Amino acid sequence: MNAWPDGAYALCPGWSAVEASGPDAGAFLQNFCTNDVLALADGASCEAMFTDVKAHVLAYTWVARLDAERYVALLMSGRAEELRAHLDRYLIRERVELRLALPEPWTIAATTQPLWSVPLDAFGAGVTASLAAPPNDLSPLADDDFHRLRIGLGIPLDGVDVDDRNLPQEVDRNEQAISFRKGCYLGQEPVARIDALGRVNWLLRRVEVDGPPPAHGAELAADGKVIGRITSCVATENGSLALAYVRREQSHRGAMLTVGELTARVV
Repeated sequence: MNAWPDGAYALCPGWSAVEASGPDAGAFLQNFCTNDVLALADGASCEAMFTDVKAHVLAYTWVARLDAERYVALLMSGRAEELRAHLDRYLIRERVELRLALPEPWTIAATTQPLWSVPLDAFGAGVTASLAAPPNDLSPLADDDFHRLRIGLGIPLDGVDVDDRNLPQEVDRNEQAISFRKGCYLGQEPVARIDALGRVNWLLRRVEVDGPPPAHGAELAADGKVIGRITSCVATENGSLALAYVRREQSHRGAMLTVGELTARVV
């Protein structure tokens, strides 16, 4: 499964969002996230990370522009209040109101929804997240099927695969989530320095495991040395599929690893 299945939807009740509204909403968010949200057209979205001054990732989000004065930052976690509180500390004279999204479960489907619709392009063309109820003609997607799709596409969950231990480039979604051409934002200097002068030591990778899913945080090893940790894992027909942070030296496709007594490989 590498694209959103026809006629299916997923319910994600643990997700949350922050809405920024007002004349300065777009410019305000632009100052705190890694992607160029001011370049979005109405109804479009992009992946973006909100970082602290040292470029540690505080939230991994999809930012959607609803219109010129309304933006939504969707988190694949329940941590929206933490992001709202972080942003609120920097509000001084900006004409921006920050509020949490409504508490209904988010629905993901390959259909257009009229309310709070956030395009999730990495899942496939036309796939959106919305607070609206799923259409009656769609069928629910099992949780494991959703995570097999998500992990297979390399899409991280906020707070699970990405947290404040990570730098943006470690997540390895540079093309999707980082603009190296936009102006300054909180944490921009370390991100730019890594891009120009250095590199990160860890990279998020998909890993196949020859056996049942290891636990969250299970250590990966190569030649007897710990070189990574698993952040997400789900069973497949032939074993399990995981997202894991792996040392750069062992992050290439085909690198052979172990997790406990099981063999694994980077894919």
